[in-house]
Amino acid sequence: MVGKCKSLVMFVALVGISCMVLSFAGMDAQVYAHGSSTAKSSECPLDKGGKCSDDKGCSKKSKCDKGGGHKIDKMMDLTRCAKKELLKEKIKANLEKKIGSKLDQIADLLVDAMLDEYRSAIQGKARKSTLQNDIREVFSGKGPQ
Repeated sequence: MVGKCKSLVMFVALVGISCMVLSFAGMDAQVYAHGSSTAKSSECPLDKGGKCSDDKGCSKKSKCDKGGGHKIDKMMDLTRCAKKELLKEKIKANLEKKIGSKLDQIADLLVDAMLDEYRSAIQGKARKSTLQNDIREVFSGKGPQ
């Protein structure tokens, strides 16, 4: 039993460290991606009409950023997010395979406890309502004095 607890704690620690590493890696990649898109837009400045302001700068039209740099950044962010979601799904599947039955038992216990709380709350509300009605009757003179 102790060995299983240790391995579960180690697994949770490993997952936490992995998430932190992925988070830091995603943030660094965003900074570099953002820097590269701004560099491209400065290579070939665009005027308000959507064309390059001088002919010399536009000899390399393939390097001109016509507003697509921010879209690439968004697509890269989406890709990073999908990677994190995929990792989360894989972890869920692994947990289900290894300790799914125990998690089912824990889930059943928690759901039963929540339902008991709801039942208790409803009974408490009914008792409170009865008490309020009894107090109103006393003040209105209809009840026993």
